[in-house]
Amino acid sequence: MTELWLFIIVGALAVASAVLMLLSENAVHSALFLIVTMVCIAFLFLMLNSPFLALIQITVYAGAIMVLFLFVIMLLGAERLQMADMGPDKARFRWFTPVALTLALALLFSIGLVTIQGNIDEQPVPQADPQVRVVNTANAGPVDVYVGSLLLADDLAFGQASEFASVPAGEYQVSVRPASGGESTATLQAEPDGVTSLVAYGTEALPQVALVSQSLAATERDGDTRVLVFNGVADVAQLEVAESSSFDTITDAYLRPVAGGIALGEAAALERRAGEVSWDFYAAGAPTQRLAQLDEHGFGINRSALLVLTQEVLTTGGIRTAPLVFDAPAQAVYGSPHSIGYSLFTTFLLPFQVLGLLLLAAMVGVIVLTHRELAPVKKVQARRRVSKSLTNVIAAQVGHEVVDEAPRLPQPAPEKPTEPEPVN
Repeated sequence: MTELWLFIIVGALAVASAVLMLLSENAVHSALFLIVTMVCIAFLFLMLNSPFLALIQITVYAGAIMVLFLFVIMLLGAERLQMADMGPDKARFRWFTPVALTLALALLFSIGLVTIQGNIDEQPVPQADPQVRVVNTANAGPVDVYVGSLLLADDLAFGQASEFASVPAGEYQVSVRPASGGESTATLQAEPDGVTSLVAYGTEALPQVALVSQSLAATERDGDTRVLVFNGVADVAQLEVAESSSFDTITDAYLRPVAGGIALGEAAALERRAGEVSWDFYAAGAPTQRLAQLDEHGFGINRSALLVLTQEVLTTGGIRTAPLVFDAPAQAVYGSPHSIGYSLFTTFLLPFQVLGLLLLAAMVGVIVLTHRELAPVKKVQARRRVSKSLTNVIAAQVGHEVVDEAPRLPQPAPEKPTEPEPVN
């Protein structure tokens, strides 16, 4: 019930901030209300156990983009623009206010009615159907596998694995039928949310069947991978796994155990960092006798791999022990980048594109509805009054009075009159 009240409070605050963002005539105030709306959306993402989306919402939208908006608004001085008072007779879209109010009240009424009548806390968590697949590591040739009356795998060759298939929960009789004839059976108890691999192994004419429970859930740590090691070697009662040695002769001093005590027909689960590994397989009590080696095999991030150590009959008649790896993707953590990307580009690709077009149309509509004409600016021509004359200002600066006379050019000295020469 606490989550419900938090959702109602935060959602109401987000809607109120969005409305104030549209109604505010100051551009800076509109940007601040939009920031509040984005922070509320980030809080809703946190309530949905999506911290990655919440962080992106705050960092990208409430952070970088809104800082850019505020910078442009302050740079252009949009917060100082005065809107024209058009008056009630000149206002456009007078139908918009009653229509928006009616839609808002209808939305609030429907949400309140569903919230009051619904039993949110009593709804059971839905469970997924059991997942089953077949892994053929037996040397009896291609096999057909039936789960009850359902044909799960048809003519599945050695070293191949079928896709996971959903079956209803319940108890089933598993039948493995090789192409050479005969039948091997086992009993499968399919539980909801369960994942099972039917492993056919052995070198006899009729393969043996083992039911191996797997986990396709996300790993506990990012960057990890999950590996399930299955012992399918008939003459090895206890299987040991160690880090690969670079020496031809293996001794106890160079062994770094990975897993041990894996009985025939059973599996051991490992969870380790993803990347390349080199493993040695040997029987318990005989570390110097290497059965097989997995050389520089790469395990991907957030994967669930089934490694089967089996025996393969060669064309020459000999038997070789070899590891076979069957990889499958694990479910990504809800709200993680991998989970969001996978859901977005598979299940919700078309709705995502349609939503983008609707948002574009809504943005254009908001611009049209909120557009207002600016008040015309009247040009006022006025002469500047000067309280002091220019000569007084200059005299105050230079410290003495300035004679208001125009500069004159120097005049040449007057010539002396010449005396007339006497006449003889």
